Amino acid sequence: MVDVGDVSVIPANIEKSFDQIAKAVSYVHERAVFPVILGGDHSIGYPDIRGLAPHVEGNIGIIHFDRHADISEFDMDERMHGTPWFHATNIPNAPPTNLVQIGVGGWTQPRDWYANSRERRTTILTMEDVDRYGIDRVAEYALETAWKQAKCVFLSFDIDCLDPAFAPGTGTPEPGGFLPREVLRLLQLVAREGLVGMEVVEVSPPYDVAEITSLLASRLIMDVLGTLVLHRKLGRVPPREEVPPVQEA
Repeated sequence: MVDVGDVSVIPANIEKSFDQIAKAVSYVHERAVFPVILGGDHSIGYPDIRGLAPHVEGNIGIIHFDRHADISEFDMDERMHGTPWFHATNIPNAPPTNLVQIGVGGWTQPRDWYANSRERRTTILTMEDVDRYGIDRVAEYALETAWKQAKCVFLSFDIDCLDPAFAPGTGTPEPGGFLPREVLRLLQLVAREGLVGMEVVEVSPPYDVAEITSLLASRLIMDVLGTLVLHRKLGRVPPREEVPPVQEA
C-alpha cells in the first residue's frame, strides 16, 4: 500500500480541479494499481470515473452508497457535490443503467433528482428498500444491476449514508441512515465480486466528534481492501516454490 499524496486542486476553479483529479486517477489506474480516493466532497465522483473510463474496454458499473442521489445537472451553475452522477453517466462507457444508488432518502434533496433518475433509468434502493428486502437481497440486486454487461465496477461511498449518530463529521447529515454493521456487511458482499477502484467522500474532520467519523471511514476502506484480497480480487499470489523431498539418513 502506498500513499501517493494529495492531488493538486484549485479550490476556486472546479473544472480545473476536475482535470487534475482525472489525470491523477488515470495515472494510478494505468499502472495497474487499485486507486482509493479520499474526498473532498462528492463532486470528485465525476472526475474519478472520467479518469478510469479511457482505460476500460467496456462499460463501468457504479455502486454508490449515499443518502442523496447527487444527480442534478448543476448546483448554483456549477458541477458540484450534488451533480457527479449526472455527468459521470454521460461518459459513453459509464451508462446510467449500470448506476446503483443505495441508502437514498430523507428531506435534503430536490425532487427533480428523482425525475432525473427515472429519466436516465438508474437504480435507487432506498433505506426503506433495505429494511424491506434485507442486506443480502439488496447486495444481490445491486451487483446484478451494476455488473450487467459491464467490465468492472467502481465503488463510491458517501459517509453520510450512515446515520449521523455514527458519522456526525459530514456536511449534509440525514437521520435514518445505515448502522455501521449493516454497511460493513453490504460492503463485504459487494467487494468480494471485485472492484476497479473506490472513493470515500464527505468526511469533514472539523464537524467530527472524537474522530468517530474518520475512524469509521478508515475501517470501511480496510474492510473493502481485506475482502478484495481474501477473494483473490486484489494483489498478486506469488508462485509456490517447489519443496525438495526430505532425504532420509
